[in-house]
Amino acid sequence: MKRGQAIVVVAILLMVVLLLLAVAVDVGRLFVARARLQRAAQAAADAGIGIVADRMVTLAIPRLTEGAARAACVPDAGYGTPGASCTATPSPRRAEQWLTDADRSELVAPAVQTQAAAEALAYARRNGLVTAIVVGYPDGYLPQGPTIKMRVSIRAEMDLLFSGLLGGDELHLEVEALSEIRQR
Repeated sequence: MKRGQAIVVVAILLMVVLLLLAVAVDVGRLFVARARLQRAAQAAADAGIGIVADRMVTLAIPRLTEGAARAACVPDAGYGTPGASCTATPSPRRAEQWLTDADRSELVAPAVQTQAAAEALAYARRNGLVTAIVVGYPDGYLPQGPTIKMRVSIRAEMDLLFSGLLGGDELHLEVEALSEIRQR
């Protein structure tokens, strides 16, 4: 191989190596940004459903207190009555078991929706990359269903080092997170 040819081959290989390095850096940055957005979306959904959990406990406390003040149930009242039974008492560790249907409808009322969505939005905005946030609460709510769900979608745009060759300036990332709490 002549001396001039080696310089051309090295120059071409150098360009290929730099191109591969740019792609590797962009892919790495993409994975890091996506993971960061996913964590932000999950934190937002968890914060919003935390507001619902607080409200749930607030609604259950009066019934829980009343239940604790009641005397223990004696199935036959001490008289040997056949077929007598006690009403099952919900577990004090499970606030959702103490809720009434009216309480459950209050958990998805507009006032709680607004408060939960505001909390989710506040958490999601703490991430600097975020360009759009969508909060869905209650997400797919069924009054007789077992859970209440909050869905948070976050959209962000990321600049790529290699973007000029791809024909675009930015890459659009969108992630979604779901958080839920038992209602029954």
